[in-house]
Amino acid sequence: MFIQAVRIVIPLVFLQLLTGCQSDEEDKLKSEIELLKKEIQQLTEEVGKIEDEVKEMKNLAFNPPKKEPPSLPNQPNFTEGGTLPFLGSKDAQIAIVEFSDFQCPYCKRFKETAFLQLKENYIDNGKVQYIARDFPLSFHSKAKGAAIAAMCSLQQNAYWPMRDMLFENMKNLGNEFYQQAASDLSLNIDDFNKCLIDKSIESKVERDLTLGRSLGIRGTPSFLIGRIENDQLIEPQIVVGAQRYEVFESIFDQLANDDKK
Repeated sequence: MFIQAVRIVIPLVFLQLLTGCQSDEEDKLKSEIELLKKEIQQLTEEVGKIEDEVKEMKNLAFNPPKKEPPSLPNQPNFTEGGTLPFLGSKDAQIAIVEFSDFQCPYCKRFKETAFLQLKENYIDNGKVQYIARDFPLSFHSKAKGAAIAAMCSLQQNAYWPMRDMLFENMKNLGNEFYQQAASDLSLNIDDFNKCLIDKSIESKVERDLTLGRSLGIRGTPSFLIGRIENDQLIEPQIVVGAQRYEVFESIFDQLANDDKK
């Protein structure tokens, strides 16, 4: 549009110059016209460059380059000898480790969306192991207590139903709710309450936090995904956020294809 405007205005300028000059100034006028032409040409070229840059910026905005998730060093004993909450088959060749927070709305959204598809298509059929770890964020005051309650439910083989109840009742987290949930799950209440004040359970949650931070995790949910060899998670990729199912599917398929090579 700018160039079109220049093309319209310039002839008018020339006309004004021509009609306003005397015959004895013709050479001087021609020189000024030539100089003006050069300036217009330079301006046109600069505008063209700007238009190209704008097009490139638009292209990057609407078609961003794909970023490969960063890889981490091998993770030995990533299930801690099978003591962590676990879903799937121990014979699976791929594992996903989730770091989660029971007050995190994005963790809840992931559990209610992509996780259900992952469970149906990869976990329940033995293709992928799924391990849960805790990463209670400092500004979520009830998250750590909820993580402890979930681990105490694990001791009575009720981690996953307790996990569901905690996420579904995120706004009601606290000891009163934990007691009601334990009762609804028919847990031994005495054992459950003893576990709630067991320092070793709190230490386990702290270890998860420390591990997550050492891996560069800062928010939830975050995931480690990799192949399993000799009880090690091999060069796991880290995925951050409540990603769509297709993101995980793509990584699983890539790992499966790499394993066939």
